[in-house]
Amino acid sequence: MSEAGTIVWPSPNEPLWAFDWRLANYPDQEGIVIRAARFRGHEVFYKASLPSLRVQYDNNACGPYKDPLNYDNAQPTNRCPNTRVCVYSYVSGGLRGLGVESYHRIGAYRLTHRWVFWEHGWVMARLYSAGLQCNTDHRHHAYWRFDFDIDTAANDQVFEYNTYTPDIGWGPGWHAKTHEITRLKNPLSNRRWAVMDLGSQRGYFILPGANDGTADAFSTSDLWVLRYHGAEDLNGQQGNAADDKLAAYLNPPEDVSGQDVVVWYTGHLAHDAADAGTDWHSAGPNLAPFGSW
Repeated sequence: MSEAGTIVWPSPNEPLWAFDWRLANYPDQEGIVIRAARFRGHEVFYKASLPSLRVQYDNNACGPYKDPLNYDNAQPTNRCPNTRVCVYSYVSGGLRGLGVESYHRIGAYRLTHRWVFWEHGWVMARLYSAGLQCNTDHRHHAYWRFDFDIDTAANDQVFEYNTYTPDIGWGPGWHAKTHEITRLKNPLSNRRWAVMDLGSQRGYFILPGANDGTADAFSTSDLWVLRYHGAEDLNGQQGNAADDKLAAYLNPPEDVSGQDVVVWYTGHLAHDAADAGTDWHSAGPNLAPFGSW
């Protein structure tokens, strides 16, 4: 079983966003998958998904776990009682947004996987979590996979921004990443990333979320820049509870300048057991367009 659909939003007469979505059953476990996403007629993603969700408890009190997000453990909600994927429009701060979300129950965990597409081109990728499997502090490490195909599959360039980087040809603070690499967040330097099509110079910023935390010994990186290989898209069967298994994709590091690029991003969602599992916590990046859309 699965649910799938095609969206042109807000209407065929005003097609700001157009994409396909799908929530599949086992063996897939990557939440709601967004495919062939276009903003104002220009392609943004070939595919965007959440292929891995690993849970780490302090002092190894429980787990670790790798939780599947798929149709099998999704449930209807009051907003959408007849489906397991809820699609709805709303207005916030004067902007129209389109939400696409699924609600999951896995053991004691309550999880919401949500995409929000805004009329000005921003995309919010979010995971919300509540509940305690064990009465111990823990972190949910959520791994998003963004296969950017901005205008075309190839011709991508990835950049990183730091406040201390001089202008070396890409604007103050920015430098290009030329080979596959892993990176850590650095709030002190306002670190962020960008993917740009070298032809059109349209692109998207990848902005760490306020609650996304930083890597640790269990989940060792915050961002991966990889060259696209179809065999590396495992539809959610990525790694296991103990290891995300992403390091193998960088051995040896390949050239990514002007190539078809995939970016993995991890949010480390901290959950304090003192709230008894009642509070909802969230993590996830914001994606913001730049250039002429």
